[in-house]
Amino acid sequence: MSEEGPSDLDKLFRALSSDTRRRILQLLAQGERYPYELSKTLGLTPPGVFKHLEALQDAGLVERELVESDLGPDRVYYRLNARFGLSTTILPNAFVVRLIRRSSGGIVVPQGFIIPEARQDVAAIRRLLNELGRVNKRLADLDEERMRFASVRGEIINQIESIMSMCSWDEKSCQEVRALLDPIKQSATTIDDDQPDVWASTVKEALKLFERLFATNESEEEDELVLKSE
Repeated sequence: MSEEGPSDLDKLFRALSSDTRRRILQLLAQGERYPYELSKTLGLTPPGVFKHLEALQDAGLVERELVESDLGPDRVYYRLNARFGLSTTILPNAFVVRLIRRSSGGIVVPQGFIIPEARQDVAAIRRLLNELGRVNKRLADLDEERMRFASVRGEIINQIESIMSMCSWDEKSCQEVRALLDPIKQSATTIDDDQPDVWASTVKEALKLFERLFATNESEEEDELVLKSE
């Protein structure tokens, strides 16, 4: 751990390491809850629930709000305070932890999918289950595809590392390249419909860096070939 303390990602993994806290998040995803309500559902003491809620709040996953009551003391309830997707890929040549936040509100339904209307009949349940199956299948396919592309990405980065090694560039220049290409750099991304193509700007910056390094390398080679007359 650095002197600056744990990163947001460290806090997130620490908060999610507890099965009880993950269960609390699952319940809060369905709607806001009071601590006493959570303690009854989970079979825990109120102090125990508060301890877990404090850890989730410290990680930025939940927030609390004080609500005035006409029937007695004011009550505190908790609700989700985060919208993100978390993916981890561990493969030969690839280790990536990616945190993708979504800034816009509302539900984004991918093209070709629907959310059937909820009605109290068997036909409605059948449509909901069929659509749920399609969504689960698509998620599984995306996970497999992510693994394949993560492996390809790792191999491409290895090829670039080989080129830098053959060119015998100084360590500082190599670190600049790695900082641009390292997928962990993009571990916390915010999804926004108006967001520009981040990778396009990274490519431009990387190409400029490579052009400078190759130009410097060629210049040094030319200097070595100059013969001085005695």
